[in-house]
Amino acid sequence: MVKRVDTAVYDAFTAAKDGKWESGVVTLGLKEDGVGYTVDESNEDLITDEMKAAAEQAKADIIAGKVEVHDYTTDSSCPY
Repeated sequence: MVKRVDTAVYDAFTAAKDGKWESGVVTLGLKEDGVGYTVDESNEDLITDEMKAAAEQAKADIIAGKVEVHDYTTDSSCPY
């Protein structure tokens, strides 16, 4: 899993440059490119094309709202 802090920083700086920055909590999910996964030399031999396809399909389904992801911070519980 990758937490895309670079995306958050870029968005904040761009908003500030455009005079639209506001303080507060901002949540960036898959749709906003705030989280993701990475394949590199350490794990590329372990991940099959089918695994990549399944991960991309899950990502698309979450973004489209077909799969609901529970937000633990709303009630401190994990339904799974």
